[in-house]
Amino acid sequence: MFQDQEKENERSVVSEIKEVPITMEHKAPHDLENSLGNAGLPRATIAASKEKPDGTPGSAANKTVLQQHVAFWDTNQDGVISPLDTWIGFRKLGFNLVICTFAAIAINGALAYATQKCWIPIIGNPFFNIYVDSIHKAKHGSDSDTYDTEGRFVPEKFEEVFSKYDRDNKGGISFKDIMEMIRSNANLFDIIGTLTAITEWGALYSLCSKDGIVSKEDVRTCFDGSLFYRMAEDTKEKHQKGVPIIKSSIKEE
Repeated sequence: MFQDQEKENERSVVSEIKEVPITMEHKAPHDLENSLGNAGLPRATIAASKEKPDGTPGSAANKTVLQQHVAFWDTNQDGVISPLDTWIGFRKLGFNLVICTFAAIAINGALAYATQKCWIPIIGNPFFNIYVDSIHKAKHGSDSDTYDTEGRFVPEKFEEVFSKYDRDNKGGISFKDIMEMIRSNANLFDIIGTLTAITEWGALYSLCSKDGIVSKEDVRTCFDGSLFYRMAEDTKEKHQKGVPIIKSSIKEE
């Protein structure tokens, strides 16, 4: 009875109107309650999707999803990510020396101040370390809002990425889809947030696109960080087998 009422309520909600074509092109996700319940309720510790409502098995119960996302780079689990940690992490993922160096400078240079304990630049954090326990302070604008401002995961916002931009239901997003998403999410005058989004999604595309598509599951596991451990293991195995590994540019296949 209650489920029938919920479905009737959903049918009565107007989320698309032909007079505003963008609402027809970028559709809101539907039928989430059957697998996710209250999909708009942020999950603190799991990255939940329609296909994976319980998130990734073994997710850390004492870390937010955003903290899990960056934990790969905290190699000694001391809660601090130094520029060297960032460099090593990207190297494990198979990126070349130039990209690793750029990532260490750009990421730590951009995020260190926001996560530091003292508001005085340089004095408060002279080594540009990123502090994991306050990584939520480094959340930028012009993003999908899948992370909320406390670092929790919002399933409804995650599903919007695919209902809006995977319009041909291919189970993932292409480079073109990603660029359209970034343009759509860009906030007015938010140059830093937009450039950060380009860098993040560009790195993800370079890391795990197959036939020009980043799968929905790869995106989900990127959000909780489990993707990085899997990709690092794959890179290690390829290296041991002598398979060339080159991740130095972003291009659509």
